[in-house]
Amino acid sequence: MQFTSLLRFTLATIVASQLPIAVSAAEGDVLTATKVFQTIVSESPFLVTRSTIVTWTQSASITESTSITPIPESIETAPATAQVEI
Repeated sequence: MQFTSLLRFTLATIVASQLPIAVSAAEGDVLTATKVFQTIVSESPFLVTRSTIVTWTQSASITESTSITPIPESIETAPATAQVEI
């Protein structure tokens, strides 16, 4: 019984590892997320006094890539600080 469930778990893990992780939006797709924030009275009877709905919208856009600045050959170190005994 335990061997069968372990075998199923292993097979499911192998299959899941082969699936793509990232979800990419095609050009023109619009992604929207909505969250409701509720303001609650901090005293009895603890009623909701106001609800605020916030919506975020993002669309796919093409941007030009920028060059990466090269890493300097030498890195300056910060000056040593003196330790004070207390």
